[in-house]
Amino acid sequence: MLGSERMTRIFVYGTLRKGMYNYDIYLKNKKSLKQYGYVQGTLYTVKGADYPALLLEGNDMIIGEIHEVNDKTLKLINELECYYGENCIENEYDQMICPIYDRHNHFLENLPVYVFNMRNPENQKILGERIECLDYVRYINEKTTL
Repeated sequence: MLGSERMTRIFVYGTLRKGMYNYDIYLKNKKSLKQYGYVQGTLYTVKGADYPALLLEGNDMIIGEIHEVNDKTLKLINELECYYGENCIENEYDQMICPIYDRHNHFLENLPVYVFNMRNPENQKILGERIECLDYVRYINEKTTL
């Protein structure tokens, strides 16, 4: 089909969420938000950075959003997340296929999620504290109102 673009659904939980600074840069005018969802893992701060880290360990249900993006936007997001390819040790984030759930814990679909790459020795040094509220947008909003 001429002019049709391949679209990819991704799950985001940090600065690409609606209302956050990278959402405004990469997704705001794309009408990409499809629905909210949850991924299982543990959410952390990153020392010296204004973005979170997700690890797939633990049983917390981390809130995020499902977005549908074209190849050009996905390429830009991969660059933002320092994702250079599958199993690349230099990745800051690995792109992992994870089950996504709704608020009632019902399975929605398996989607790519950017997971903090703990195989990278530099990342091991900068993993911060656990984000107890399981919602990065809420964490930032509460932090800025203190």
